[in-house]
Amino acid sequence: MPTPEEDRRAVVAATARHIHTVVSVLRELDFGDTPPAAAFHPGHPDRLAKEARHAAV
Repeated sequence: MPTPEEDRRAVVAATARHIHTVVSVLRELDFGDTPPAAAFHPGHPDRLAKEARHAAV
C-alpha cells in the first residue's frame, strides 16, 4: 500500500504531466493574426458590423 507521501507525489506528477500537455498544445497554436487582449473593446461599432457581415455568410 502506498504511503501518503507516495500518493502525494503521484498526484503532483499527474498534474505536472497534464499541465505540460496543455502548454504543448497551446504552443502549437498560431495566434499570428490575433490582436492582444488590450485591443479588444466589447460593443465597438466596427466589431459589431464585422460580426453582422460574417453572420450573413
